[in-house]
Amino acid sequence: MLLNTRLIEAPIDCIDYVIIHELCHVREPNHGPAFFELLEQKLPDWERRKLRLEKIMV
Repeated sequence: MLLNTRLIEAPIDCIDYVIIHELCHVREPNHGPAFFELLEQKLPDWERRKLRLEKIMV
């Protein structure tokens, strides 16, 4: 797994989101429905974290 070095600037909850997102790709390689079901199961507030990260990493 490779992570963007700028991620160190993000809040911990956003970093957790990125890592869990990438770990979900181990089981589900594509962004299909099964991927998002798994992500939702592991991190129910993933959308909030993703939006926060996107605002920070402009």
